[in-house]
Parts: sequence; C-alpha cells; structure tokens
Amino acid sequence: MGISVDPDISLEGTGLIRAGFIGPAMPLEAAKQLLVANAYDQFFSVVRADTDDLLDAAYRLRYQVYCVENPFENPREHREEREIDGEDDRSDHCVLIYRRTGLIAGTVRLILPAPNPQDRPLPVDRILSADSRSLFRRLLPVSTAEISRFAVSKQFRRRIGEHRYADVGFTGTQPNEVEQRLMPWITFGLLRGILAMSLEHGITHLCAVMEPALLRLIGRLGLSFQPLGPLVEYHGLRQPCFMALAEVLPRVHDLQPDLWAYAAADQVGSFPPAATRLSLVKG
Repeated sequence: MGISVDPDISLEGTGLIRAGFIGPAMPLEAAKQLLVANAYDQFFSVVRADTDDLLDAAYRLRYQVYCVENPFENPREHREEREIDGEDDRSDHCVLIYRRTGLIAGTVRLILPAPNPQDRPLPVDRILSADSRSLFRRLLPVSTAEISRFAVSKQFRRRIGEHRYADVGFTGTQPNEVEQRLMPWITFGLLRGILAMSLEHGITHLCAVMEPALLRLIGRLGLSFQPLGPLVEYHGLRQPCFMALAEVLPRVHDLQPDLWAYAAADQVGSFPPAATRLSLVKG
C-alpha cells in the first residue's frame, strides 16, 4: 500500500510539474504520493552522529524521552541531563534533523556486535526465554546488530493524549502544507539511518525489542520483523524480533514503492559529509 496523502494537498509550486516529474496523464493520487517522496529530503536530513555536538544532542533527546517524559530510566543515574549507558561505546548513532530550524527531530542507535559475541552478547539476549535465545543464536552473531534508543522529539510527536510516535501534531515553527504531510514519516527517516549504518558495517540481521505499535508502524513502511518468542515485560509489553536484511530489502520497494522510490541503494547506505552535517544543526 502506498503513502496516504490528504486529498486537498496542492501540487502547484512544488517544482515537480515544471521539472516534468508530474505530467497531465499521471493519476492525481500517484502524483501526490510522488510529491511526498521527493519532498522528504527538502525538509529532513538523516545524519550520523559522529561529532561531539551531534552525540550530545542525541544523548539529550534520549534523556528527555527516556528519563523525563517516560519512566524508563532513572534520571538520577544520568548526569547533566544526558542519557548514556554501557552499550554506547559499541554503538553507531544517527539523528534526524529538521532543516528549517536545525532541530533534532529524532535519534536512534545501532548496537554493533562485539568481536567475540559470546563474551558480550547483545542486550536482547538477556531478556529472551531459553527457547527464544536458542533461536536467536542461530543467526549470524558476528553480523547481527540491535536497534535501540529509538526516540522522537516531543515537538514532532502526536498531539497530547495520543501515541508517542511522529504525527502532524507539530508545535513550534508552523510547518507548511507539504511538511505537515511529511511529519508522520519521521520514523521513515530514522529507518533510513538504521539501514545506512547496517550496510556500512556489513550487518546481515537486525534485532530489537519494540512496542507492538512501533512494529506495526515499521511494517507499514515496508520493513517486517519476525517475532523472537512471545511478548515480554520490559518497560511495558515489548516484542523481541529480528529481520534478515537480505530477505527484506529486495521486497521493500514493492511494498512501499512511493515512499522508497527516491531512496536508491547509494542514498540509503550513505550519510552526508561532515561539513554538511554540522551546517544543518543550529545551536
């Protein structure tokens, strides 16, 4: 199923008609979906958090989401309002930047496998049942990484009383009509970051412990995880899960062709240069 776009969105002034991407023979809904896909990178940029400033921004957002807004972590254990734990030393991080303001819209990390995974297993290994752990260890441990600390800024999340994931209930600089329709796809930007980090590190399998709601959202974006046993109690009910990238990536363009059309392999698997990353973020 393609992207759902409100029927009153205007195609005028986008540049796509003048550039020849949208023609008179193209169905209106297809044209609107193409507009969203091509407009995404005009407003958001997913970048690796590999500088002190970007890492600091990621840690601060994690503190806000995991320690202040949700009682997942004890704020007293995290100094200077930065949420940092024992897995960050072997993790790769990325942030999603809202280009209009330079604000960090979201962050996620990829916990990489240790040189000897048996000596230092991934965190998911500690919460699995014996049967689920046996299944998990059949994956390639030296090329399996864990998605973790998936956090979206409160400014870009759903309105008060709704869920924690991104929606059009944006507070701050008022987004224009096209941007409003892009807000629900903040999760997509973070997924692009995860895929980029995975491909750069030669990761073949991804695992995670996710809320069922987030799993359903990711599934609608074309990425399907398989369960690793039953739901577990971990800051609420969570689903341990995994995916094999070699099986999922070839299908993703078929499942969400409009959303992933512009994200060619060279774009999904790379980040902007350091100078560009730094220029996007405003202090």
